[in-house]
Amino acid sequence: MKPQRDVPLGTKLAYGTVNLPLSFIGFPLVIYVAPFYTGELGLPLGLVGLMLFIGRITDVITDPIVGILSDKVQTRFGRRKIWLATGTLVMCIGVWQLFIPTPPVSIWYLLLWVAVVYLGFTMIALPHEAWGGELSSHYHERTQITGTRQTFGLIGLIVATVVPAIVIGQGGSSGDVLRALGLTVLATLPVAVLIVCRFVPEKKMVVGEEHIPFWRGLRLMTRNGPFKRILIVLFIAVIGETFRITITYFFAMQVIGIANLGTLYLWYFATGLLAIPVWIALGRRIGKHRALATSFSIIILSSVGMYFLGKGDVVLFTILFSVKGFCFGSLQLLPSAMVADVVDIDTLRTGQKRQGLFYAVTGVVLKLGMALGQGLSLNLLQVAGFDPGGANGPEVLRWLSIFYCVAPCFFFAGALWLVWGYPLTAVRHRRIQDRLTGRAAGVTPA
Repeated sequence: MKPQRDVPLGTKLAYGTVNLPLSFIGFPLVIYVAPFYTGELGLPLGLVGLMLFIGRITDVITDPIVGILSDKVQTRFGRRKIWLATGTLVMCIGVWQLFIPTPPVSIWYLLLWVAVVYLGFTMIALPHEAWGGELSSHYHERTQITGTRQTFGLIGLIVATVVPAIVIGQGGSSGDVLRALGLTVLATLPVAVLIVCRFVPEKKMVVGEEHIPFWRGLRLMTRNGPFKRILIVLFIAVIGETFRITITYFFAMQVIGIANLGTLYLWYFATGLLAIPVWIALGRRIGKHRALATSFSIIILSSVGMYFLGKGDVVLFTILFSVKGFCFGSLQLLPSAMVADVVDIDTLRTGQKRQGLFYAVTGVVLKLGMALGQGLSLNLLQVAGFDPGGANGPEVLRWLSIFYCVAPCFFFAGALWLVWGYPLTAVRHRRIQDRLTGRAAGVTPA
């Protein structure tokens, strides 16, 4: 019996909508929060970096809790939908306070509302991603489902660049950008969650008869070789990506001399959107892990090229930045689909459907990497003597170029080396699915 391959296109599209407003949140948290709270509200750069790091670390506690509960708690609305609805309320409150604050604010205000926004994000994004992993059991269709979600995410990111481009073009500040994006989130997130809850069915999960205690299940997870490898790859790559993207604002403005960062990111995400079918096709042709390795290689080459640019090289920087944007979608599309595949190994061993827990652990690793990348880059800039609100000399700008262009390459090179030998290929996954299908039909494999 072949695995299900015919998830309707309308269902895939409805499923992906939630990622659109979520992109309005993740983008400004990385790009505009630090410049606003330091440059306009006057908070110290190092402390802002520390608070953003601590805010991310709270996910180490909340992600596993949400993951486990969204796997186990069955309501009349299903396992996943109730989390999206509740998370929307939490998120809207947090976004209002963080993106549209009333000055003066303290460093503790920043920490509180960053943590609330991250909590709401977890309550929506984690069950949503696990839900997508359950829609299909097919190796390649999972990539298509993830690609649909990522397509909406990139459309959201394009909108999240158009809004700043308009605001900055009219003389607005980073605070004005955050306000505009915050209001956009409040208007669109409830609508998107309503669409996915109304039009996307949840599959009723039939788990094994044996109850797997949490600690035993966690030990089995640590013995899942492909899962451990993809976690390490993601951790290393996310540190490098967040390290770089956190200081993009400073590098583009002060080293290259770009006046409107919103326009630059419009090219970046538009290129990423156009590249999604390419990464899906490449993953089908050479495997998801080799496609991801290809993406890492392109990122390294484009980053090194940026190091040789200087004041006024706007066109060359935009080209290389767009090349990097071509790879952006692959960094979320391919690993997410790979995690859905490794869950099948766990299901074969335990008889349990634990997508939520696996995506929770993945989320913890991702957020630890983001926190380290964000906090490390901002604090290294402070050590180098960088002034986010003033003029910086040639030596400080040279360090900024090293941090932005060279340092992240070491992380991506390590991730490339590890992912190249990733063992869970399409052929091996097909054998796992055959055994799961046989078990469901009561057939004992020879």
